[in-house]
Amino acid sequence: MISANFPKEDDMTRTRSRRSLQLLSYAITAWLTFPAYTAHAEEGPPPNETRVSTDDIYVTANAAQEEAKVESQQKTIITKEDIEKKQAKSVEDIIFSETGVSRTVDAMGRVGISIRGAEPRHTLILVDGQPVLGDLAKYSGAADEVMRLGTENVERIEIIQGAASSKYGSDAIGGVVNIITKKAAKEPNIRFNWEGLTRKGDDGVPFSNFFLRADAGQRGKLRVGFSRSKREVMPVYASVHRQKVSPDAPWYGAHDWKPTALRYYGDTSTAGLVGTYEPDKKNTFDFRLDHYTEDLIRDVKRTDSEMEPQQHFKRVADRNAYNLSWNGYNNISDWKVELNSTNIKEDSVSLINYEGKNAYEGKMSFAT
Repeated sequence: MISANFPKEDDMTRTRSRRSLQLLSYAITAWLTFPAYTAHAEEGPPPNETRVSTDDIYVTANAAQEEAKVESQQKTIITKEDIEKKQAKSVEDIIFSETGVSRTVDAMGRVGISIRGAEPRHTLILVDGQPVLGDLAKYSGAADEVMRLGTENVERIEIIQGAASSKYGSDAIGGVVNIITKKAAKEPNIRFNWEGLTRKGDDGVPFSNFFLRADAGQRGKLRVGFSRSKREVMPVYASVHRQKVSPDAPWYGAHDWKPTALRYYGDTSTAGLVGTYEPDKKNTFDFRLDHYTEDLIRDVKRTDSEMEPQQHFKRVADRNAYNLSWNGYNNISDWKVELNSTNIKEDSVSLINYEGKNAYEGKMSFAT
């Protein structure tokens, strides 16, 4: 036999009445104590405490650095303040001071980037999110690109250490280096910098750099900036200079070889134009045009043997890069459309020299 007892209707009514009385009591207590608490707050701090009032406090944050904190991969941000502190003239001067980023030099003296020991060809180098174009960029790891990129127009450098192929493709197995350039400023300004370096025994100023940047500021819906720079890449010589070679053979005289350089050096120059056009608050058009030229050389003499000639390498390059982007928003979604075009013309010459510097002609005599 199954039996069940249900509460009577009078018992249920009394229970609900007690709950209602409790809620009403809580409400009355809160209503009575709130004015007293407010009055106590308005009276000010106790006599033994001091109230301090300050001016407005503004808190600023770097958006890129804040986003890096929530990235699934290790991401390092090099700001323009960091670049200015180190007086870096090219991306090469600052990027190799970061942990996990090392320099590689191939047999041709070209500098690449290795992240966490990965091969340079597995490091993807970007400028404003777009891959750079260099000599055999995919296979040689965009060799010498960090030397070609000056820091005067760099806003920040983002380094992703570790595989990033899921986002950037198979070229980013080792990591990513993204160089973000400065856009046209809203305020008109002009920047000019010139510097020179001389060494003992030099005539004049053999190494010099200059940079010019002019921004027109906001002109209606358009703002434009122009830049021009020239840098001299300094040579890095080997510790042993094979300048004077005197074999034992009496018929073989002394030779005056040029110092062996571990990498290319010479003149580079860049001219650029950037601009932003905002037809309304929901659409922005950005454009960038860059023209880069280089004239570099490198001499190599590996042994003291008279049978081994000195090698002379010369590289002349001319590159044009164009970028046009459209950022839009329609109250529902936003988008970004980019169009990029880059072309490079490069002439590389290799010569061998058995005689060294000719004392009579005052120049190098080459044998091909």
